[in-house]
Amino acid sequence: MEPKSLKIEDQLDLFYRRGVFITDKTKALEKLKHISYYRLKDFARPYSSITMYGEVPVLKYSNITFEDIVKRYYQNKNLRINLLHAIEKIEVSIKRNISFILGSRYGAYGYLEFDKWANKKDYKKFELEQKQFYFKKDLLKTVKKSSLSDLGDKRNLNTEGFPTIWIATEILMFGELVHLIKIMSTKNQNELAKFYNCSFKELLSWLKCLNFARNVCAHNANIIDINLQTKPIIRNEWKDKFLYTTTDSNGNKIVIHKVATIILITITLVNEINKKYRWKPIRSNIATICKDSDVNKADLNANIIGFANSTTALDLATFANGSYLLTKIR
Repeated sequence: MEPKSLKIEDQLDLFYRRGVFITDKTKALEKLKHISYYRLKDFARPYSSITMYGEVPVLKYSNITFEDIVKRYYQNKNLRINLLHAIEKIEVSIKRNISFILGSRYGAYGYLEFDKWANKKDYKKFELEQKQFYFKKDLLKTVKKSSLSDLGDKRNLNTEGFPTIWIATEILMFGELVHLIKIMSTKNQNELAKFYNCSFKELLSWLKCLNFARNVCAHNANIIDINLQTKPIIRNEWKDKFLYTTTDSNGNKIVIHKVATIILITITLVNEINKKYRWKPIRSNIATICKDSDVNKADLNANIIGFANSTTALDLATFANGSYLLTKIR
């Protein structure tokens, strides 16, 4: 049966019948005029459960008001904007350092020849040739679409129309950079990791995670309820002090990877780039998300975003920069 279009009054009533408490119907209807039902419903999801009535699944909410849902929508918006700002700092740094390594070792256009700088031990010759073919094909398309002014200077292009490595990295997407990093030779990978005071395995797993998070943030999606399907490498201290965990049948700690993991990764990398980075906006976001006069609900709010409890989350939110955090967790 095709779903029917619902008036905003019907949408609000649906929230109510499913267990959402509504304190001000007029204000709630006004919000539904400008924020879609399904967008708000997504932010109520952590407080929902499915009850079966016979063979019919029925969605129910508990311990949440319509105002809480709207607050979570704006909390997500604020954290998303501030987190994107920090992740972009990492992206800019990665672009610079890839171009520095490949440019200084292989020249302005050496990056176009994958067999010079890629991992020939793990990738066969035909694999690298195939990757090189598609990379160059896509890069030319990107060059044509780019508005970067330096591409208009022919001195920055070779005879085939490819830019120097220093310009190429500026117009590549974050995901494309991660792909290049993945196939670099071990020597080049380790050189890149040195900039961020971590192992290469850590760096690659973190960048994959941040690439996903960046896309979520950039497309106005829900970051505070994110569940990471690809598990990044985490340090034991993060697991012991900050992150929400459960235990398996053998009693081993299992980390529930949510936005808290992304925040820890972001702080760790940004503080290697700029130790004076202002963390106040993100600290404020975390404090607002977790804050509640009821300690149990505050802890639940912290668990939902991946922190061990509200005290841990607020400890992280208290410090003016990540230096304390990094000192404690390393």
